[in-house]
Amino acid sequence: MGLSADHQARPAIRVGANTEQESEISMDSLSRFQGSLVAVVTPFNEDGSIDYGALAELVRIQEEGGTAGLFFLSVAGEGATLTDAEFDEFTAKVLSDKSALANLVTCTGRYTEDSLRRVLVAADHGADGAVLTVPAYMGPDQAQTARYFLDIADRSPIPIGIFNNPARAMTDLDTATVDELLSHPNIMLHKDGSSRTGRLGEFMPRHPDVCFMADDAPDQDILIGPMVLGAAGIASAGGNVLPREFAALSTPWDENTDVEAFRQLYTKVWPVMRYLYSFRSPIGIKSVMNALGMPAGHLRAPLTPLSDEQVAVGLELVRAAGGTQA
Repeated sequence: MGLSADHQARPAIRVGANTEQESEISMDSLSRFQGSLVAVVTPFNEDGSIDYGALAELVRIQEEGGTAGLFFLSVAGEGATLTDAEFDEFTAKVLSDKSALANLVTCTGRYTEDSLRRVLVAADHGADGAVLTVPAYMGPDQAQTARYFLDIADRSPIPIGIFNNPARAMTDLDTATVDELLSHPNIMLHKDGSSRTGRLGEFMPRHPDVCFMADDAPDQDILIGPMVLGAAGIASAGGNVLPREFAALSTPWDENTDVEAFRQLYTKVWPVMRYLYSFRSPIGIKSVMNALGMPAGHLRAPLTPLSDEQVAVGLELVRAAGGTQA
């Protein structure tokens, strides 16, 4: 289960840029992504169609908030609800009018070839990278999971990011499997949602050319540890609601990091993270965004929005954390 023979060396990685400098993404000249990677929500109209005008407004809000990259069609983006035709239309419309931010797309399908098809469609429309988890409900073992990611990485024309998400995908990648996957020259980004955070100190130093992302899920506590160990930033759903705060929190640590300022900001933002993740994503996120005047749109059934009383609690937390939307 080794790497393909033609994979000799890992190219440099540059999968994004900040809003101060327009991104120049190519497979030949890439720079390491740094900063806030927001799993942006997908606004749906009442009839279930995608509201692309509202999505453009959400992208503008992220650009102005200092976000470095957008992560489309994640769990927060309700990507699993899209048909193949909707996925193809989404990537064609959204990626053709590309912003200065890095644009990554969740391409997990129902099985290996289905995921690969989505990766190739996203690549055709200009995605900077594709993010994958294992297909839902399969629960493959370590060898099967590695083969899934490696088969797609071998054939993908764009960088691949892997998300170890055992809470939703039923498979928790062990350290040996992560090491094997991150040795592949086309697997350039990794986000680990496992509660076994101690092992990050093992494989992060062994793969200095991989873009490691922290995560804002509060229960697993996978934000502070990765940032201390050198993560390039934070992949978050909370950045939909607090883009400026997450942009500041996502600055990679170095010798000049103001630890006290980080602690104070994290302490302000953490109650919002806890609130948002106390509901099935993106129920809390969209409910609060709409109340703040951000066009998050409708949820797709069977999901339903929060009550006015529940939203009021979220609004109070967001404003206490510095949220400035309407």
